[in-house]
Amino acid sequence: MKEGSKGYPKIKNDIIILRPIREQERRGKVTEFEGILSTFSKIDVHRIKRGMDRVFDQHQKIRPGFSSSWLIPNPPNNAKLLSKYYVSGSKVSIYHIPTETETLYHILPPEYELPVEYLKLIHLVKAELIEHYPKNLKLDRPEQARTYVAKFSERLLYQFAKRNDVNIGKDRTEEMKNVKMLSEILTKYTAGFAITEIFLLDPNVQDVYIDAPASENLVYVTISGIRSPGVYGRCKTNVILGNADAESMLSRFRYESGRPFSEAMPVLEHDLKMYDTRVTVIGKPLSPDGIAIALRKHSIDPWTLLKFINNKTMTALAAGLISFLIDGHSTMIIAGSRGSGKTSLLGAIMLEFLQSQRILTIEDTLELPCQKMQELGYKVQSIFIQSTLGGKGEMTADEALRVSLRLGESAIVLGEVRGQEAKTLYEAMRTGTAGSSVLGTFHADSAKAVYDRAVSDMGVPERSFTATDIVIVAGLTRPGGTQKQRRKIIQIAEVLKICGEAGAFQDLMAYDENSDTLIETDAFKYKSEKIASIARSWGITLEDAISNIQTRAAYREMMVEYARKNNESKILSAEWVSKSNNAFWNIMEKEARGKKIDHDRVLREWEKWFERSTRYV
Repeated sequence: MKEGSKGYPKIKNDIIILRPIREQERRGKVTEFEGILSTFSKIDVHRIKRGMDRVFDQHQKIRPGFSSSWLIPNPPNNAKLLSKYYVSGSKVSIYHIPTETETLYHILPPEYELPVEYLKLIHLVKAELIEHYPKNLKLDRPEQARTYVAKFSERLLYQFAKRNDVNIGKDRTEEMKNVKMLSEILTKYTAGFAITEIFLLDPNVQDVYIDAPASENLVYVTISGIRSPGVYGRCKTNVILGNADAESMLSRFRYESGRPFSEAMPVLEHDLKMYDTRVTVIGKPLSPDGIAIALRKHSIDPWTLLKFINNKTMTALAAGLISFLIDGHSTMIIAGSRGSGKTSLLGAIMLEFLQSQRILTIEDTLELPCQKMQELGYKVQSIFIQSTLGGKGEMTADEALRVSLRLGESAIVLGEVRGQEAKTLYEAMRTGTAGSSVLGTFHADSAKAVYDRAVSDMGVPERSFTATDIVIVAGLTRPGGTQKQRRKIIQIAEVLKICGEAGAFQDLMAYDENSDTLIETDAFKYKSEKIASIARSWGITLEDAISNIQTRAAYREMMVEYARKNNESKILSAEWVSKSNNAFWNIMEKEARGKKIDHDRVLREWEKWFERSTRYV
């Protein structure tokens, strides 16, 4: 059959173009249609022809010969541009499609627009790399492989260009620039993750979903952080990942993780440290249509309570209360469904510890901001445990918890409480051997559900559960029933310990649907057991404790307002959380010397510090 005929792709400048019907058939239909329309003098034949061309072009797919992934180059005619930016040289455009409920995340990488001469150069060098790859070269880390391919290909690209009379620039500077660009493309498609790297490098992308069969489904992403109306949540892309690219990614995951993947073990989990991304892959027979991949990116800049206030996930008062409870060595459970932001909230709460507090974290995927906190001067020790799928030489969560209890006085933070470790944890808390504070996450949608799961599913004794002080519930709301989901803190409850009833809770703050915000209850101000307990341990009244919480809330609100007014997002960062909290505690120490603390004065002193500090922002 001829090139471009039905069922076969058309090749133009070594870019493969897949059209919905044959080009000759299209031309024939247009000509026949023109003949019919020519009898009607009032009809603009040329305009209709251009319209038909646009319809056909909208459905075409393209890919360079070295990639197996298809790209739809043109957005729909009715697409409305919402945002545009670049990621590592690739153009990213976010569109709203009026006839659809999904937002379009549209990318156009430079390698999909290269001239034929450049594409041929890439083919030649790629073949040379494969043929002359040194057998005795050990590349144990992904960074080593990328560095080797980049250096080797730069030299070969220049040599092959000169040998084949390929014009790669008008002068030496332009030649080197183009050689580097081609080398980066070649590295991406040999030692990297092909077109998927754009998603991994985009700071606005949180999740990437590749459903099976990969060669027939569009890639989907979840985005956030783009300040443009209508840009939110899950978006479809214009990318269809080819089977070869999907299999290549899987091979990388297997090699780097050292974990098996087969029909007997059809699930693989791995952490891509280079991209701060968690990988989950499923295959046959669990996924009958082949491999499916989910990539979940960790936040490079940790979440803070200030950021949650800024995006209205919580109120400043809620942040002040949480900070006070952490300062009072409370045991906290952060509950919520998947995607509700439990781990992000847990990481943000960790930043409320004093820098002198030793913290031990236990997690099977490295999502908590331990490294960043260490850089800021916090004393954090991370313990990496076996995933739910197991792995050679890795500890279970229960074993790691028992070890952590022998490492001395520390706050213990569990990435997720879900198995045998729950009984060990509660026994340690009940007997007072679990350290100054304990934090962990639960999959549950209310405080009562946390109790039911811990007691009924995990075997924690009813009386032992009272070692829990506070349950914070993170939820996903849909205002007015719209498609847009918003992360909200919907409940902050304390476990009642003196009422005699196991599993009894009292809300300190609760979500109000009418105002779409978290509001304090009467118990918060007048009859909280935990706030009163902390007040007694500090030698202050309940009224003073409430003033302390309100002061913590007030200075956080000032910081958020300053960041909004001056467009200074760095004020909401982990670094500024550390600075501002240290300033607050230092002022409190000075004010507490032998006299009753005047919280209004504390706030004024803190405000002076903040004004001085922000002069250099």
